[in-house]
Amino acid sequence: MSCLQGCACGAQFLSGRGRARPMVSTHELLDECWLRVLFCFSASELCAHARLSKRFHSLTNEDDLWIALCKLLWAGKQRVKNGELFRNGDYSLVRLSVPECKSLLLRRGVDIAGITEKPELLDVVQASTPPLWVRQPRPPILVKWKTSFACAVEDSRRQEITEEEIAELRWQLVYHGQPSSLGLRNFQKGGVYMSPHLGETRWSLDVNPEEGILTLGAGRLVLPRARCMCR
Repeated sequence: MSCLQGCACGAQFLSGRGRARPMVSTHELLDECWLRVLFCFSASELCAHARLSKRFHSLTNEDDLWIALCKLLWAGKQRVKNGELFRNGDYSLVRLSVPECKSLLLRRGVDIAGITEKPELLDVVQASTPPLWVRQPRPPILVKWKTSFACAVEDSRRQEITEEEIAELRWQLVYHGQPSSLGLRNFQKGGVYMSPHLGETRWSLDVNPEEGILTLGAGRLVLPRARCMCR
């Protein structure tokens, strides 16, 4: 059992004479030890423990903890890479580096040629931030990777999608409850779809407040309330 495990489990330590010494208080644990424990926590557990004290508020906001949670959230998603901030996050309240600004802008399709100064990059990042899809205020988050995680989760709950997003992603089509055996499909920009059965055909997205309708040739595909985190 490690020193951390012993403290966490309330174990007593034996002196050289075999006599039990008083149990070490959790308040005496180094921050590094607590971080090892906090890496096992979920996002909701970290947020709950952040209210315990100023020390825990600081520890639970460590970027390394939220980078690990983002890595889990990004797993299996299209167009999201480990180590990259969520593309459509609102980072107006946190500090970004120049490489992070450039990465966000490139993935948002913004031309950054001629923009070299950090203040200019930050202004363009803020100007290009997409509007929040969930129409409710969120509490201010002053930590970069926690912001990235929160914005990704918030975006995943929306029930709207754009034509640009449909063209960016690859889709698994399901017919009568059965996934197509022909793999993922791509709906090209400009409304072009290359069907393995019909050749070139057209697609369009009808705006509907209740459900997304993708018109494909003479047919219609209903887009379920999908979790559209990967934009």
